Amino acid sequence: MFAVYRELEGSAYLLMHSIRRLGVLRLPPVAEELVRQIYFTGASATGGIVLRGAFIGTLIIAYVIEVLNADAELAVKMLLWVVLREVGPLIAAVLVIQRSGTAVSTELALKEISGEIASLRRMRIDPHDYLVVPRVVGIALSNAALTLYVQLIAVGGGMFLSSLIIQVPFDEMLTAFFLLASPLDLVYSLIKSLLFGAAIGVVACYHGLHPGGHSINAVPRAAIRAVTEGLLLVMLLNVVFAYLVYGVALFGLVTAEQ
Repeated sequence: MFAVYRELEGSAYLLMHSIRRLGVLRLPPVAEELVRQIYFTGASATGGIVLRGAFIGTLIIAYVIEVLNADAELAVKMLLWVVLREVGPLIAAVLVIQRSGTAVSTELALKEISGEIASLRRMRIDPHDYLVVPRVVGIALSNAALTLYVQLIAVGGGMFLSSLIIQVPFDEMLTAFFLLASPLDLVYSLIKSLLFGAAIGVVACYHGLHPGGHSINAVPRAAIRAVTEGLLLVMLLNVVFAYLVYGVALFGLVTAEQ
């Protein structure tokens, strides 16, 4: 129990430090770390999303139309509701955890074990400013960009492939999309994806800086804890968002009108 409290306290401290010290991103060395993190987390991860996003969009439309015998408007509505609000941010978050969560925790754990972080302290360089802030901010921004990319591929690719596979008119789905799409959906998913990315970055940095030992065996343990707790935290945040948005209807807080 004490270990859990210590991890929560340490992660909360890193998050507040990253918010409070955003100004250090103007410094050239820190800005270079930020750019490197954004490139690794965002730009180099886009290739693996195309097929996943298009497959998910096609699967949703095909299921709604073929199984539920619905029309194109309902299929697009389900696609927007599922992909824009829920699946898009989750897919991007899971991908970021797999790649960047593992990489960041492993990198920082190696720096801690090899004494590089202690050397930074001896040179009066705050490791949190130089190592944590650019990684947390970079992962948050990259996760938001990846979420938008997933949504674009899943919705656009899903409608296009559905028009080829299950013979649903593309123009009919496109019309339904412009009628049903709302900017609030994008704002909602943007807020979720930023918080998801910040949570992933904080957890990865915390376990990287606290590997739980000074041997090389502590590195994989830190990576495993970062991935496991990152997934758990993302799921918990998703539950909180779902409750705030859908809780009134799903949890019976409002009774049906007589």
